[in-house]
Amino acid sequence: MRFALAIGTFLILVIHGIVFYNQFSHRWERHQIAYFDQARGLAKTDAERQALDARKPRVEQTVVADFGETRVDRCITCHMAVDDPRFAAYAHPLKTHPYSTAMGDVQKNGKWERRHKFNEFGCTVCHDGQGRGLSPFYAHGEDEFWPDPLLGYTTQENWRKDFRPMLKGKEYMEANCAQCHPSPDFKGTPTIRRGMDLFYASNCFGCHRIEGLSDGTIGPDLSEVGRKFKVDYIYARIKDPKSILATSIMPKFNMLKDEDIKALVIFLKSRKGKNFSETEMDRYRIRATGGAELVQAHIKPVAIQPATMVKQGEQLVVDRACTACHKLGARDGQVAPDLSFEGLLKDATWIEGHFRNPKAYLPDSIMPAFRFTEDEFKAMTAYLAGLKVPPPLPTPEATFKALCVRCHGEKGDGLGPIAEHLDPAPRDLTKAAFMRSKPMARLVGSIREGVPGTSMPAWGKLLDEQKAKDLLGYIQTTFVKEPRTEPKPHDVPAVNPVPSSPESIARGQATFVNRCAGCHGKKGDGKGPNSLDILPKPRNLRNAAFLAGIQDRRLFESILYGVQGTAMPNWIDYGLTNNDVGDLVNFIRNLNPKPKGGQ
Repeated sequence: MRFALAIGTFLILVIHGIVFYNQFSHRWERHQIAYFDQARGLAKTDAERQALDARKPRVEQTVVADFGETRVDRCITCHMAVDDPRFAAYAHPLKTHPYSTAMGDVQKNGKWERRHKFNEFGCTVCHDGQGRGLSPFYAHGEDEFWPDPLLGYTTQENWRKDFRPMLKGKEYMEANCAQCHPSPDFKGTPTIRRGMDLFYASNCFGCHRIEGLSDGTIGPDLSEVGRKFKVDYIYARIKDPKSILATSIMPKFNMLKDEDIKALVIFLKSRKGKNFSETEMDRYRIRATGGAELVQAHIKPVAIQPATMVKQGEQLVVDRACTACHKLGARDGQVAPDLSFEGLLKDATWIEGHFRNPKAYLPDSIMPAFRFTEDEFKAMTAYLAGLKVPPPLPTPEATFKALCVRCHGEKGDGLGPIAEHLDPAPRDLTKAAFMRSKPMARLVGSIREGVPGTSMPAWGKLLDEQKAKDLLGYIQTTFVKEPRTEPKPHDVPAVNPVPSSPESIARGQATFVNRCAGCHGKKGDGKGPNSLDILPKPRNLRNAAFLAGIQDRRLFESILYGVQGTAMPNWIDYGLTNNDVGDLVNFIRNLNPKPKGGQ
């Protein structure tokens, strides 16, 4: 018993000793004592040794106020030898910060003089990290809650392990160098230069805005991305966008190597809004340019030769990262339609016009309008318009897999790999009610002639009428799984019997607001308050190409008798007459200007 009590008492004393030691003996004190001891041994004069003898461990602190926010910088508390050249060969933390002519350091009379003095710049201006921290865990930012970990040297516990090797390296510090040295040609920031070139070469500028560099509007504004996010987040968003945000429409740039992504991360990490070297007048000038002119200045235009236009167009399609979204041969970004036989589906006029302004042809397209030169547009168009080799289509099943799966999905349920990026969404071909409600002639027409204003192309140059019917037969037996029956024709007018007039349009608008705006929105753009809960989404009635491609009879049928397989009800059951629908049709057609281009 006594022996057990003695052991217990001893353990309690040991535990208390450890606690007291940790409470009153700091790691930084031990680093300072080690420095004093080593420096005393290296001292050449008694005065120097006496000065070291008089020094006691203390918190060393610099307050830096000239670079954005005021910083309290205590890094030298541990790194006592950063400005002592005698410790160049020592290990951290007792290691001299290297001198570098690239950083502006100069030698005078055999001694180095720093361009960036620690009493002026501190450490965190360049390195990031938590200047107030007095242990590596907090000071270096290993703590996952610290927003600015030591740039390029420290990874946090919650960062993806497979990304960690690419998140280290002194190159990341270039992001902070650029806060005072913004020129992309500054010798000290070669990786930022490379990342900026990739930003333009990969067409990132088409979707994203960066103040003074680009004016894209589809993706998030990246003007302050370096201030808002850590390097691991930026890296993951580029490497695999959906791993961070499942609803992201950003393509996965498979052509980018890890080193390319790293360069893009460093470039984006340097985008922190305000630059320390800029005056308010500089910022005004940058805002005034908007970005368009600067985009043109950064893109390297290609001189197109008429004799090699098609070949150069092919190379441009590759170099400008079109396959980051589109499928083209073996390359597939799995975001946008297949371009492998584009020349059979669209003519050169449509392709070139769509290049310049996609939304003029597909109002809900997510494709940005790129800033290529006139000759580049023509070269890329010439290449795509020449892709006229059809895929092998030996059977209806092979036809479905080659032409339809990308949008309608392997199960025919409208959930193909690019379906989430298409608006309107591809039809769910398993909906028997929808398939039964459409005459065979209309379904064949949709296959062969396409649906204007949507991503449904005209397959007529690949499928004659019989092949289109065979394809529908395959869909019927494989996905609908019910015998086909032709719908009974509805008693609706072939042409709107109500003449269009301001009075008719006003009546149609009143009916639209009362009956239709809940789903289709007051603007008719398909974004009414109920649309959030509806699949497929309500039709965008401001799609001029779509409205121009359908006859009055179809509008009357859809309004009076609904659209099977969707939330569109039979308004004839709620009292709408042919005259009411006539006013509605006049109002809807009045919403849309004459469309550009054709299918």
